[in-house]
Amino acid sequence: MREAAARGKPLRAAAIGFALPWLIFTGFFFIKFFYVTPPAWEIALSAAAFGVFLLAYFVAFRNYYRPTRLRVPSLVMLLVGTVMAPVNPGANVFFSYPAWYLARAFPPKQAFVALAGVAGLAIFVTWIFGLGLDFFLPAILLVFALGSMSIGIRRLEETQSALGKSRDEAAHLARIAERERIARDLHDTIGHSLSVIALKSDLAAQLADTSAPDAAQEMREINTVARQSLSEIRATLSGFWELSLESELRALESSIREAGITSKTSIAKLNLPAPVETALAMCFREAVTNVIRHSEASNCVLSLEQNRDSIVGVVADNGIGARTEPGTGLTGMRQRVEQMRGDLRIDATSGTRVEFRLPLEHKAPA
Repeated sequence: MREAAARGKPLRAAAIGFALPWLIFTGFFFIKFFYVTPPAWEIALSAAAFGVFLLAYFVAFRNYYRPTRLRVPSLVMLLVGTVMAPVNPGANVFFSYPAWYLARAFPPKQAFVALAGVAGLAIFVTWIFGLGLDFFLPAILLVFALGSMSIGIRRLEETQSALGKSRDEAAHLARIAERERIARDLHDTIGHSLSVIALKSDLAAQLADTSAPDAAQEMREINTVARQSLSEIRATLSGFWELSLESELRALESSIREAGITSKTSIAKLNLPAPVETALAMCFREAVTNVIRHSEASNCVLSLEQNRDSIVGVVADNGIGARTEPGTGLTGMRQRVEQMRGDLRIDATSGTRVEFRLPLEHKAPA
C-alpha cells in the first residue's frame, strides 16, 4: 500500500504541474483590477467565483479520460462565466475552458452541437447584459478554436487506441495460427508414426508367437520408426521441418502392405521446392493413415502427376467410404493445402478418393 501511494505521488504531482500552466489565461479576468479599484463586494464575489472555477477546473482535469464526468464541472465553469460577465468582461475566459472539456465529453458530432451551445450562451450573455465586442469576440473565437482542437486530439487518441487494439488482435491471431500449425503438424507426424508402430507391434507379436525369426527385424523397425517420430517432433516444434516425398511414399507403401492392403502407385518424378514437397508428403501421409485406420479397404491407389498448371496427388481406396465428418487430420490437410494456394477434394460416394491440387508455380503460404 505504501509503495503504491509513493508511486502515485509523482504521478499526481506531474498532473498538477501540467494543469497549472493552462491557468495563465485566467489572467485576463484580473486585467480590470489594474485600471479600476473595485468595491469590496466585487472583490469578494470575484474571489468566490474564481475559487469555484478552480475547483471545477481541477475536477475536470482529474477526470480528463472519463468523458461523462466532464459535463458537470464544465457547466459549473459556464455558470461562473455567466454570473461574472456583467461585472467583469474578462469573465469571457471562463467560456474557453468548458469548451475544451465539453468537446471531450461527447462524441464528435454531439461535441460540435455542445460547442454551438456554448457559443450561443456567449451571444445570449452579450445581448442580455449589453456587453461589447471585447467580451463577445474573444469568447466565440476561443470556444471554437479550443473546442475544435480538443475534438481533433480526442479523435487522434481514439485512432491510436484502435491501432493498439488491432495490433493486439493481430498478435493474438498469430498466436492462434501458430498453435494450430503445431497441433496440425504434430497430429500429422505422430498419427501416422503411431499407426505404423501399432501395426509392426502386432505383427511382431504374431511372429513371436510362431517363433519366426522375422520378429527381431520387426522390433528393430519399430525402434527406427519411434526414433524417427521423435526426430520429427523436435523438427516440427523448431519450425524447420521438411520431408522427402520419395522416402515418404516408400514408407507409406510398406505400411499399406503390412496392413494387408494391396497398393498401386503411379508417381511422376518431379523437381519440387522443399515446402511443396513437404506439403505433398504430409497430405499423402494423412490420407494413407486414414485408409489404414478407417477404410476397411482391400486396395489403395496412390498417384502423383503434373498437368498444365498444377500438381495433383490422389489417394483412393475401395473401402466403406461415406466418412463425411472432418477430423483433425482432414482439417489439417485442408488447411495445409489452402495455405499453399491449393485445393482439396474428397469424394466418399464409392470408397474414398482424396485429391489435393497444388499450383505449379509455388507461392508463399498465406
